[in-house]
Amino acid sequence: MANIGTVDFYIGVPSLPREDFESYSTQLFDEWELYVGQNLELNDYSLVLEVEEGSIKAKGKILATASVLYFGIAQYGSFISGLQTINNQVKAIGDYLAERASTPFDLSTVKPKLRKRGESLARLETLFAKVQSGKITVEMAMQEVESIFGIELEEAPEFVNYLRDSLEQTPVVPEQMELRLIDYNGDDLTIPDQRPQTPRAPQPKRSPPAVDQFRVEVWRETKNGKRNVKVTSL
Repeated sequence: MANIGTVDFYIGVPSLPREDFESYSTQLFDEWELYVGQNLELNDYSLVLEVEEGSIKAKGKILATASVLYFGIAQYGSFISGLQTINNQVKAIGDYLAERASTPFDLSTVKPKLRKRGESLARLETLFAKVQSGKITVEMAMQEVESIFGIELEEAPEFVNYLRDSLEQTPVVPEQMELRLIDYNGDDLTIPDQRPQTPRAPQPKRSPPAVDQFRVEVWRETKNGKRNVKVTSL
């Protein structure tokens, strides 16, 4: 399976008792899962939510196979149209997860920090942009696709053929498609600000972590698979 979307968020709130923290994490997963089922047009996927306490630090991931992506993308007509549609659905799901994670807390005293990464979907979008701008060839793009999905492409010939055909039909028109700079992990890259920056004030030292802190992992390996929960002491 390929990672098609990751959201990281941090909420600076006091630690919760273990039972409350586990209940918070599993309920958050259940609400997120319900929203995914209603808003992500894929037949199958894997969901993973990892939440650490001592403040709330969490990561949500959605994974899907190339075969599932093929059917999800194909329903929207063209590959690039379907790809962008699915990617936008994943982004909205990330926003929802962060919103629901913040709901139980008083946001007048704390501002959640959110980071979303498009992962493999964003990297595929970038490959189309690079082919259209003439920066890379179709063959170079397909080599990058192999690095994204690995050996599972051997079990998804429809996806490979559909993607290759779509890349080959992409007209080479420099700068016609907006080119997003994406690193290996699917993160957006921006040009560094060259202006002089004001020195940052020294940050106060963090207090040592509390003795009892936990990580809750909740996941389903498939859409209709068993929900798993694991609690680990940190």
